[in-house]
Amino acid sequence: MLYELDRLIRTSGISTCALLPPNHDICLLMRQIPLLISQSTSPLQTMLSFVEKVVYMLYKSNTTFALEAYAGFLQSLLELSVDVAKEALSWIVYANDERKYNAPVVAMLIRHELIPLEEYDVQLAKAICARQDVVIQYAVDLLGICLLSPSPMTFLEDHTLTFAALQELAAAPGEAPPSVKQLLEEVRKQAESPYDNVEKHGLDCLELRMLLAEWTRLCQHPLATNSLYRQLAKRVLSVTKGKDGQCFFFRICIETCLDHAMSFKGLSSALQKRTTLLMDAFAKLVAYMVKLENSTEGEKIALAWRAFSVVVLVLAQNHEQRGVHFNQRPFLRILSSLYAELSKIRATKVHYGITMAFSDTLYTLQPNSFPGFAFSWLQLVSNRNFVPQLLAGNGDERGKGWTVGQKLLLALLKFLGPLLEQHTLQKATRHFYRGTLRFLVVLLHDFPEFLCENYMDLVQVIPHSCIQLRNLVLSAFPRVMHLPDPFTPDLCLDRLPEFKQDPVLVTSYMSVLSKELQAATDAFTNNPTDASSFYTTVLQHATYVDKAGEFRCRVDILGALVLYAGSKTASSTAPIEKMPAMQMYKHLLSILNAEGRYILLNAIVDHLRYPNNHTYFFSNALLHLFAEQPENVKEQITRVLLERLIVNRPHPWGLLATFISMMKDMSFWDHGFIRCAPDIERLFDNVSRTIKR
Repeated sequence: MLYELDRLIRTSGISTCALLPPNHDICLLMRQIPLLISQSTSPLQTMLSFVEKVVYMLYKSNTTFALEAYAGFLQSLLELSVDVAKEALSWIVYANDERKYNAPVVAMLIRHELIPLEEYDVQLAKAICARQDVVIQYAVDLLGICLLSPSPMTFLEDHTLTFAALQELAAAPGEAPPSVKQLLEEVRKQAESPYDNVEKHGLDCLELRMLLAEWTRLCQHPLATNSLYRQLAKRVLSVTKGKDGQCFFFRICIETCLDHAMSFKGLSSALQKRTTLLMDAFAKLVAYMVKLENSTEGEKIALAWRAFSVVVLVLAQNHEQRGVHFNQRPFLRILSSLYAELSKIRATKVHYGITMAFSDTLYTLQPNSFPGFAFSWLQLVSNRNFVPQLLAGNGDERGKGWTVGQKLLLALLKFLGPLLEQHTLQKATRHFYRGTLRFLVVLLHDFPEFLCENYMDLVQVIPHSCIQLRNLVLSAFPRVMHLPDPFTPDLCLDRLPEFKQDPVLVTSYMSVLSKELQAATDAFTNNPTDASSFYTTVLQHATYVDKAGEFRCRVDILGALVLYAGSKTASSTAPIEKMPAMQMYKHLLSILNAEGRYILLNAIVDHLRYPNNHTYFFSNALLHLFAEQPENVKEQITRVLLERLIVNRPHPWGLLATFISMMKDMSFWDHGFIRCAPDIERLFDNVSRTIKR
């Protein structure tokens, strides 16, 4: 059968296996042989005999098609038996037999990933150091095929020791043949060609690549010690010579990692592992460089900033050039590994500075600027090692961390909001939404105070259609607080001591209010008698007419105005109907269209949160509006409350308490909109039974 296979391969006239039909006689024979082996009385011995003959025929091949066919067939056979694979490959890697030094054959075995490159590199380098002429020329030929062919099979980092041995041979006077020096020169040109128009700051690109390769090989060695790491990292610091040199070195390292990740379509597990090891090794090298930086703590932090900045620059260039074909996975691995390694530095100021540097990097890479990196960005922002470092600090660190955390969360919601307002959600949008939802659940559980203080900025960028997302933010309450059960039959909100306390609130939401509008609101809340000019100012700033001539409200300005006016009068002891904010709400409800009223009522309901002064005021304001306003407004109030309660949990405490108080009034059940449809009536009956129970 093997003789027949050999005859078919020699006489087929096919130039490459890519042109081989699946039903060709060659393929049929290759499928029959494993079946024959399995039916043998001694399958292991039969398999070994077949493999020996296939290896022999492979080494006798002299065409590209024959090499491809036998290498592919050998790969399928070796996958059937681990023991036979070890026996066959041990001869190629370890045997002291000059017949095995066939560059085209070994290159084809490397292409099919049959040879362990790391161990083969070690053995080949030893043979070169022994000054065996046959081995030297073979190594030159092999590296030429693997590295310099139009379709390279490997990278310089896969042949670190072999290449270093050839460099050492070339440096010795009179020992290296011309082919060695020619190979070294061609590899040097290949390493420098991407940077012909770049300022190299006196650095040798090939030397930098070899430093990265040497470091990567050291990271893979089981006996590597901290002192060895430190020695090599010091050598890198001395070679790179300052800020510009370090940035250029980081660029070469990152682009080398990208070349590894992107040069092959459909990376196999072995190639993926080698690429991942290279990226992790680079991150570890940066961390050691930061540790060994002899200057101040500020210089250590600056070095980390430079590493992150170079990643951003390379990502931006790649994102622009590749467009829809941009591959975000390598950058995700580089950034996550870089932060993981740098965060192991426990010096307080350096550790905090690195967290801020990483935060700034993420803010620069926000999805609105780099949509192709959106999923990876969400994974980095919600990383379980990063979020606690950012939000769990104390004092000034906590203040800065929360400010940065707010910026990142706003960037996330600003990107997601417009996507969720589309009529049909794409599959990618749904996955991104679920990821955001899970991130907010984590924040709600672990850092509820962060959501409590920043809720107003966050809900301003969440579309009204995203009810569960909004409820998640508004359901947060301080961990020291114990919420009373809103379903308690005789619950009296007036007696809760928490209702006398003002909530802690970040006032950055007021940035959308102009100074003129703030001044008019201050004047109105102090003296509500002259209201006409105030309402004119409100309409000028909070409303506009669109291109179709429709009257529209500015959601962010109207929402901020509702809270600003309400917070200034929430502590007043005057009757609810006399409060200036209440008068403003009534007037706006009387002049706004249905859409504007819906936006205004949603803005009021947004503040029905955990027990505090604002929740108490806006709950009473909503109940008062329901009692005083016409039927169409009452229906809208009920709709706004109900649509927030029929979604999945969590539900804000103040929302539940207000809706229950409204339904306890028997006159509520007399309204026509309660019975407008069987489904709506059944829904209200179910809610009523739940409350009574």
